[in-house]
Amino acid sequence: MAKQQQEVAVEVKPTALMSVADMEGDEGGGFEDARKDSYAIPFLQILQKGSPAIDVDHPKHKEIPGAKQGGIINTVTEEVIDGEKGILVLPCHFTQTYVEWADRDAGGGYVASYSVTDGQRLLATCKRDEKNRDMLPNGNYLVDTRNHYVLVIKEDGTASPALISFSSTQTKKSKKWMSAMQDAKVKRAVGTTFTPPMWSNCYRLKTVSESNTKGTWRGWDITRESPCPGMSLYDQAKQFRDAVRAGAVKAPEPREPGSDDEMPM
Repeated sequence: MAKQQQEVAVEVKPTALMSVADMEGDEGGGFEDARKDSYAIPFLQILQKGSPAIDVDHPKHKEIPGAKQGGIINTVTEEVIDGEKGILVLPCHFTQTYVEWADRDAGGGYVASYSVTDGQRLLATCKRDEKNRDMLPNGNYLVDTRNHYVLVIKEDGTASPALISFSSTQTKKSKKWMSAMQDAKVKRAVGTTFTPPMWSNCYRLKTVSESNTKGTWRGWDITRESPCPGMSLYDQAKQFRDAVRAGAVKAPEPREPGSDDEMPM
């Protein structure tokens, strides 16, 4: 008769915890073959009353904790921030593009993005329709889009990159924000002044109620809050700016103005 196998208890002794020095020696490990399209830079968007995250009767409804009108949603993490409290951001880079969209009656959707020079050339060929859109001869329409690349500063002092796009009724908010950053001056020791980089100051973005003859919606309210809190964030913002300019950051596909989570045109 075979002997009954006995279970042997194996004592697992704890090993030393990894140290910062260990991790520093393997800095960036695992990401060597990742390309710019391997990462998702989130949009920060305002939840409107017609947003699928809010409207349970919407065909694309998806339940997201904390979602309510006027909230600010991170499109990658789906985290929702109270719009009245707002978010603290460090602006890093600005681009302006003209985006071509297919008309919804023709299926809708993103077509192409153009530089300011090419976009303004195309704009000269447009005619305004009854919805106040700039219609191209091919039946698509063109939208002036202002893109602000930012670092979102969390309560624990860490920061993560994001993109905020302004179009339609919010374009004037982008212009005002850019003017405020351009007008900020710093005095040199010799008494002259210069314009500091846009990431030298933090801004609070909240949401407010707005309206026109076509409806009501929530829009952005932007105020300067404080200087950049330290060199670590200052350097992180500068590196993000450099990555965007070098094409090492893949921006998400634009969101169509007038879609379910946008304001009326």
